[in-house]
Amino acid sequence: MSLTEIPDNARDGVFTVVTHTSTYVIDLTENTLLRAPGVGRQDDIEWEVAELRRDSQDIPLLRVRSCRVGEPAQFWVSAADDPDVRTWRITTPVLAIERIG
Repeated sequence: MSLTEIPDNARDGVFTVVTHTSTYVIDLTENTLLRAPGVGRQDDIEWEVAELRRDSQDIPLLRVRSCRVGEPAQFWVSAADDPDVRTWRITTPVLAIERIG
């Protein structure tokens, strides 16, 4: 099911989020975030694919602050190897959101 945003009150479900440079898999049931850099990327030279720590690995997702088509998504995550280290993951603008589970 295609969506324009992940609702603020969503507590379960699995979503794919395609941005200008990557595809994210968000599992709200397991509270994980996975970034696949370059997957689904548009042929747009304006956006460069950055390498981030733990790319292509599940990392602990604490909160989806915002995730709407047309805007950068904001995810609050903790480090996989140190749960006391927390940081924001902010994406390039979101192109599509799909609920897959």
